[in-house]
Amino acid sequence: FRSRSLVVMAAVAAALAYATGHAAPPTQAEWQVVVNNGFEIPGHPGRFYNSYNPPSVNANALVVFRARSTGRQQGPVSGIYTRRMDIAGEAIHRIGDRVTQVPRPNNTLYPAPGGPGNEALATFNEFPSFPRIAIGSNALATRGNHKPAWTYVIGTDPDTGEPIETRAGTTGVYVNLRGEDPLTSPLVTGASLLGAVPNGPYADFSSIFGVPGEAPGTRFEVFPGAPAVTDDGYIAFKGNYSVPDPASVDPDASIGKTGVFYRQVAADYAGGLQPIGLIANTDMPVPNPGECAPGTTFGSTAPPSAYGRNVVFVGYDYEEAPTCGGIYLADLDAPPGEFSTLVGLDTRVPGQKGETFTE
Repeated sequence: FRSRSLVVMAAVAAALAYATGHAAPPTQAEWQVVVNNGFEIPGHPGRFYNSYNPPSVNANALVVFRARSTGRQQGPVSGIYTRRMDIAGEAIHRIGDRVTQVPRPNNTLYPAPGGPGNEALATFNEFPSFPRIAIGSNALATRGNHKPAWTYVIGTDPDTGEPIETRAGTTGVYVNLRGEDPLTSPLVTGASLLGAVPNGPYADFSSIFGVPGEAPGTRFEVFPGAPAVTDDGYIAFKGNYSVPDPASVDPDASIGKTGVFYRQVAADYAGGLQPIGLIANTDMPVPNPGECAPGTTFGSTAPPSAYGRNVVFVGYDYEEAPTCGGIYLADLDAPPGEFSTLVGLDTRVPGQKGETFTE
């Protein structure tokens, strides 16, 4: 949506309110404004919304959206926001923006406004995907980019004896478990790039954030697309990573991989101690190979959707021109790789004389 446009989403709220008993059935469908360019951005006096990404909405009439202002000398305001649509005059709440501190683990200080000597922990600089929300609990999830948030020692300088430090963690999946009340429910970390960090103040980060099924210390490189979240605080997301190439004599040669993963997040340091779990990756064979050779593995996966203990995702042998693959349903209680085919490229299209789906 561009200049002078409106985000007009609350017609959905009327139906949701009726379905959940929050209001009498409307006598006439009537659109209401959730947010538009006349709204001042929370926490930024004098700055107004200008553009918006697709919103997400749940059965409690809570909407979450990504929005930004126009640019100025100090740059645009950009963030994630929520608003209750079933309460007249309810304010917009800021979940996170470019002045919000990255949730723990975050121990890296950077120069802050106010003059020399002022420092602050790493803050977000962008939210690259639209946020998503659980159907009933108001838990929400978003991706966030930022400066490296974690500084740690990787060795000792042999000449000086001084510790050698490095920084890590420039993107992640972040969760607010009660998005209707961000003042008492801050963001927590759901997934991050700290899977190669061997230790932390309360836990081994590599055991929490490492890529499951790979050698200890294997970290994610990026989390493409929008993460999903359930009422119980499970996130489901796509993750890309690399592993050493066993066929190469170059020790630095690697193979890029991708997959669909999950984690149960708690309102605690590092989002709790639960590790990331595996649903499917590019080492697993396509369960319905169709025209592919038996044993063909996934070449690509797409960001999933989730509800309860179930996750749905798309997987293909080759994303640009798929020959086999489909839409799959995974149960989080089942072992990795055990999922059902809902619709495959070998599935006949109803009413189309034997034609099958192509993508």
